[in-house]
Amino acid sequence: MSDSDLRRLYREHAPSAPEGRFSLETLVEGSGPIELDIGFGRGLSLLERAEASPESRIIGIELKVKLAYKVDQRLRKRGLANVTVMQGDAREILKRAEPSGSVERVALHFPDPWWKQRHGKRRILGQALLTELGRLMRPGGQLFIQTDVQERAEEYVAQLRETSEFMLSSESGYVDENPFGARSNRERRAIEDGLPIWRILATRR
Repeated sequence: MSDSDLRRLYREHAPSAPEGRFSLETLVEGSGPIELDIGFGRGLSLLERAEASPESRIIGIELKVKLAYKVDQRLRKRGLANVTVMQGDAREILKRAEPSGSVERVALHFPDPWWKQRHGKRRILGQALLTELGRLMRPGGQLFIQTDVQERAEEYVAQLRETSEFMLSSESGYVDENPFGARSNRERRAIEDGLPIWRILATRR
């Protein structure tokens, strides 16, 4: 299959979000807590979290079409019924999501690989996303962010301090371990390479 055929396959068959306003509660069967994994990449965090917390309803959102398609295929082959994925920009998708106060946990693993100033609009973690997460998360819900770039970690902590809907879990904003017990591919690689990881945990007020 040619590269162009593969790209067409990914575009045509990558799972997408429902059109218009939609309910997160209908995307995965069951009645367990709803979790979001935003920017799941190659999908390790989804697989580990789905196995570690089978009672949860886990929804992954990934911008890259190829990755969303491939992870969806892996999930289908494994028969994991408590997780589903969607391709698209989480900022746009979550604007249309309901109901408010329905999400228990959110994870963003190593977001925003954009360094140049002109790429600023591509960065997912900003006030637009935090506003939607603040609306969708229940009081007491957890928001977990991790990165191997100290400058970005400091930016995220500063953003959360300025966002009234969230409270950092410690004075510094950082925690020592991943509280969700599910590694992303990038986290596993950073650990193997001995790179420092800044982990941030906040709670919905």
